[in-house]
Amino acid sequence: MTSKELPPLPNGVEYLGDPDGPAEHPLTEDGMDLTVLWAHYRLAGLTVNVGWTIGHVLGSFREPDRLHVGFDAEHYATHVDQNAKTVFESNAFDGITTSFLRAIPMAHARSLMRDRHERLSVASVRNEITPLPARVESDSDYVHVASAYVALGQTSVEPIKRLSEWSGESSETWSARLRRARSKGILEGKGRDARIAPAFVAQSNELWTTMRARKANGVGD
Repeated sequence: MTSKELPPLPNGVEYLGDPDGPAEHPLTEDGMDLTVLWAHYRLAGLTVNVGWTIGHVLGSFREPDRLHVGFDAEHYATHVDQNAKTVFESNAFDGITTSFLRAIPMAHARSLMRDRHERLSVASVRNEITPLPARVESDSDYVHVASAYVALGQTSVEPIKRLSEWSGESSETWSARLRRARSKGILEGKGRDARIAPAFVAQSNELWTTMRARKANGVGD
């Protein structure tokens, strides 16, 4: 995404990250290995870091889900506010005010990270849920493909296209399979509103657990 496509930054906000895109960092949290994209800014003398988690084991975040505000003492000690007579008049010590919160550039951060977040999230889903069934015939097969579709619907604007790319089969084939999954009562809704029907949630959860265990043990790609 180019800077021309990004929404303008609010007055007084400085983007501190790589102009080519957000920073990607590993994170271990609650015993889980995660990847988080970070967009870094400076606002009112404080650093603002907006994070968007990729591939959380419990689901996919549709919007950035992390926010860290801090005081950069080194920058404060060496930078003189252009609008202040001395460095000590900087508004960093005003702290996190209501006006500060309103000025956090969430729209810019979201737009900056959206494309990369989608690519990495789709790759994460693919790594966990593939291989897909070669032939989709049994209810368990339909639970598998419906689970893949639901997960992709949370991360991609074109989940059927992604399934087609992964399998080498046409979008029409996948649309027909998903219609069949709905007729069987396994799949409900479409796109971001898609979900596994309550009667099949336990089977879907078991599938995810089994697939993740196989990947952890180096079985199947």
